[in-house]
Amino acid sequence: MITNTLTEASKITFDCHNNTTIVTEQLSIKPLKIVNPKTQKQTGVCMLTSYGGGFVQGDTVTLDVVCNPNTTSIISSQANTRVYESHGVQCRQELHLKLRANAFHVFFNDPLVMHQGGNFVQENSITLETDSVLLFIDWFSAGRTANGETFAFKAFESSTKIEVETQTVVWDNLKITPEEMDVHAPGVFGDHTSFLNVFLVGDKALSKVKLLETQMLEGLEASTETTIQSNLTRINDHAFVGRFSAEKMTTLKEVMTKMSQILAHPTLLNYDHLERKY
Repeated sequence: MITNTLTEASKITFDCHNNTTIVTEQLSIKPLKIVNPKTQKQTGVCMLTSYGGGFVQGDTVTLDVVCNPNTTSIISSQANTRVYESHGVQCRQELHLKLRANAFHVFFNDPLVMHQGGNFVQENSITLETDSVLLFIDWFSAGRTANGETFAFKAFESSTKIEVETQTVVWDNLKITPEEMDVHAPGVFGDHTSFLNVFLVGDKALSKVKLLETQMLEGLEASTETTIQSNLTRINDHAFVGRFSAEKMTTLKEVMTKMSQILAHPTLLNYDHLERKY
């Protein structure tokens, strides 16, 4: 179990005013930098970046996010999050995300790229209240694959725990230590170096959940490239999980592009985030 050793936290709070979601609290603690671009839509948007271009030499980041009632919001990243060599010192990132009643939130980050010698732990702790809906995306790359660097990092550990009220509906854990395991074995990662997890959480009877689940099944699993391995399944009444992997990080951008197009529906974000971003 990953333990919390961080004290100072960056903060984001979303509130709904006149049917528009705005950021009412924003605090950046270095090395994290938070940007709040204007969208001219009803959706509240924050972008995550860093002052140093990535995690180095034991950097630690804690981010506390609150999505207050009736908000529609998205947190994304400006570019890939990079974890550089730390000379054995562990880098850490913790996300604490709370969705209050009838909130809709999308966490839509670019991939976390593990450079040679990187040592990184991330912990995502998420709670949802009644009738709230979350789409949470966790994307990982095993190095600068275009340069021939794959699984050259020291260690990567990730834990994502999601609760609806007091019930745990997702608890996903992954630990990779390339020096201690055969990462290229067929039963481990084989030739694949990039992995994408999509967690859709909320009561399966809610209209947003029904729409997203249907669109994901129709638009992602059925039409992804043959070079992408995918599995989408409902694991309980409150959680639908999609997993994707590919030999190259760039291949999985197809999944993200289609997901962004799905989210452009008027009852969801009401705009294509990636079209606006790029």
